[in-house]
Amino acid sequence: MFNILLKMFSKGFLHWFTQRTSACLLLTSVICVSISNSLFLGFIGLILVLIHFEAGVHTIISDYMHEPKSKLVSDVSVDLLIIYLTKTLFLLLICI
Repeated sequence: MFNILLKMFSKGFLHWFTQRTSACLLLTSVICVSISNSLFLGFIGLILVLIHFEAGVHTIISDYMHEPKSKLVSDVSVDLLIIYLTKTLFLLLICI
């Protein structure tokens, strides 16, 4: 039973789950922001966009890049970009 749970929560499943969950939450966030005009919900929506973007780009990298060094450089570059964008969003949230 434990082995089945470990296989279920492998990296592939968690990646799939992150993509689907972030897409559903992003759609819900867009609807909530359009109804309520809340700045805080807008920032949550932007964070969800970053999470969904990161999951999608990592999927593209793993599917179409086959050389290990270029995969590593691309993954690290995407992670650094996401960290930079998240930091910028939080600084904007604090300043507003």
